[in-house]
Amino acid sequence: MKILVIGAGAIGGEIIKECERLEPVERCYVLDRHPQKAKKLYGNLNKVVVIKESDEPFANVDLVVEAASQEAVIEYAPQALKIGADLMIMSIGALVDEKLRNEIFTLAEEKSAKVYLPSGAVCGIDGVTSAAVTDIEEITLETRKPPAALKDSEYVRSNEIDLESLEEETVLYHGSAAEAVKKFPKNVNVAATLSLSGIGFERTKVKIICDPSATSNSHKIKLKGSAGELVCSSYNAPSPDNPGTSYLAALSAISSVRRICGNIWIGF
Repeated sequence: MKILVIGAGAIGGEIIKECERLEPVERCYVLDRHPQKAKKLYGNLNKVVVIKESDEPFANVDLVVEAASQEAVIEYAPQALKIGADLMIMSIGALVDEKLRNEIFTLAEEKSAKVYLPSGAVCGIDGVTSAAVTDIEEITLETRKPPAALKDSEYVRSNEIDLESLEEETVLYHGSAAEAVKKFPKNVNVAATLSLSGIGFERTKVKIICDPSATSNSHKIKLKGSAGELVCSSYNAPSPDNPGTSYLAALSAISSVRRICGNIWIGF
């Protein structure tokens, strides 16, 4: 299998290293906006080839893994599917755009390609998708993070919020998942995953809390519906390379690549 990884940051880097270890992976191409940095970090790996856009990145690849940004999904996801490659998206918040979402899903159907959306930093997505087979009344997501994990978010920067001065937990946002993924595109991809698994972006409710006493990135999902009630909580260690990203999100990506390369799926 030949894999193209777009983005060599905290999550992309973990995927690249896993591709080096996986026997079914013949070649791992890496496309990053800082190619020299990516080459310095991963260029010594046997299976890794750092490329540029001019190298026709989608030629002869079986799987394209986006691990860069919502903008990268917009730019590259349709291109990948048009050549018939399977696609794994980590910046799932980009799919709040209905036009883009429909384009991606339609192309996947037309090209008989698969689109993989890993569970990311939350647990319980399998339960949510199962409950969605019947009626779901409501789904809420409460995300709680320390100031260091939220300080680089676009919402905080644009509103000039001084998170370091907070002395107690503060609700930064409370509303629909549709708005949450726009205001915090790098912080709550889990809201998009939850929305697509259940009752959509508008009906899924999200609360984002900055808590100076928090020592982890935590997410709590509550669901109520015909199948019963579901409550799932995760308290995630931050990624060693990026405090805004939960380490579990990177591990979710690795787990997904392993399953895609293998033959056994547990919890599917």
